[in-house]
Formats: sequence, C-alpha cells, structure tokens
Amino acid sequence: MNAPAPGPVFDVIAVLNGVVDLRSYPRRNIVLSSPQSGGFVFGSAGYERAIFEPVIHLVNGIELLESQGWQLVSVVDRNIEKVNYTMAFMRRA
Repeated sequence: MNAPAPGPVFDVIAVLNGVVDLRSYPRRNIVLSSPQSGGFVFGSAGYERAIFEPVIHLVNGIELLESQGWQLVSVVDRNIEKVNYTMAFMRRA
C-alpha cells in the first residue's frame, strides 16, 4: 500500500521558498494557507503589515502556481483560535 500524498493544505511560504514543489503533485485540488503575521503590532505600519503581509504572500503564491498550470478557484479568510488564516483554493488546469 502506498502512503497518501501529502497535503492538500500547503503553507504559502513553503511554496514560495521552494520547500514544496507542486509541479508533480498528484492531486487536482490544493489549498494555499497564509496565517497572519506573528508578534506585536505597533503603529499604523505594524497594522498594515499584519493585515496585508499574509495577503501579499498569498497573491505571490497564486501567481507562482498559475505559472505552473494551477487555477484560482476561491479565497476565504477564517479565524481559527484567534489566528486569521487567508486560504486560496486552487485546481490544476
């Protein structure tokens, strides 16, 4: 018996850094996850970083995977145990 394929949820930072290469991933659907930035937030620059940094990472991940034959299906934002996760659902084209 073969071990199941890892995933289907992948951290977008791991994908962007090349730790995870989804070009040969066997499944048709994946989820890219981008949790909120950690640490304290001070001032307007800190708030902007906390709000937009996960979104910027996710958009970069979406663009990378679209260049590898994946299509964006949906994006959702969820609060799980006081941590916000922005997730992109993608399908192999």
